[in-house]
Amino acid sequence: MYVKKTFNNNVLLADNNGHEVVLIGKGLGFQKKVGQVIDESAVDKMYTPTEDRWLTLFDELINDISPQYFEIASQIIKVAEKKLNTKFNAYLLIAITDHIHFAVQRTRDQIVIRNELLWEIQHFYPTEYAVGQEALQMIDQLFGIQLADDEAGFIALKFVENRTSSQYRTDKGAQMTKLLSDIITIVQYQLQTHLDEDSMSYQRFLVHLRFFVERITGSKKVNTSEETDDVLYTHVFKKYPQAFNCTQKITQFVKSTLNKNVSLNEQVYVTIHIQRIINEMSQQS
Repeated sequence: MYVKKTFNNNVLLADNNGHEVVLIGKGLGFQKKVGQVIDESAVDKMYTPTEDRWLTLFDELINDISPQYFEIASQIIKVAEKKLNTKFNAYLLIAITDHIHFAVQRTRDQIVIRNELLWEIQHFYPTEYAVGQEALQMIDQLFGIQLADDEAGFIALKFVENRTSSQYRTDKGAQMTKLLSDIITIVQYQLQTHLDEDSMSYQRFLVHLRFFVERITGSKKVNTSEETDDVLYTHVFKKYPQAFNCTQKITQFVKSTLNKNVSLNEQVYVTIHIQRIINEMSQQS
């Protein structure tokens, strides 16, 4: 293998027999130049994408945030694979990296999102949750910022989703896929745009929507009386009126089609994701 591009001392893009791969390892990229042979003994983790789209998403994300987020995400995935005795696909690196960056930024901005599935995660996915808690310690050591326990649950869900993506082939999966499609249609209509499926904001939104849809289509009763941060809800309502209005359309649709309510906390999170799409649209115009 030889170097194609160095991102920092620990992350680089390499050519492996004609295929592009992302390598992560301590000191792997130190003083390395394009074309140099790579010391494979220094490679801690190699990500081999099976689709060109993965590299596009990786390149887009690493241009937006520090490679340190990829390093910590890779370390967390390595721990998860060992403790869960499984292998995850390469897309998990992007999902975990993006989520950690988003969580750190939100925490620094003092915006806390409650995880409405935290109890279920702790009880039904205890090993995944334990890895999530360990991930918070690793993040604190690297960035000096302590994330809420809710984030351990969110990270745990990334592992669950990556292992259970085949669920979308079941009958329930067909219902969930239809609901996903309907919600995306609502967003596109309300924003008067066609969402770019290859964009990072779309991928971020889709990941959250999958859990949102899985929760509201589940057999368990949704607790909509859970304590809500009214200050945060009001802040989001006032600051992001267009995104908030779009969320209200989604909420009304869910109520009319499934007879289920969407909690205020969930409305806040959906609104924030829609706002990210709006921000990306404004940057491109």
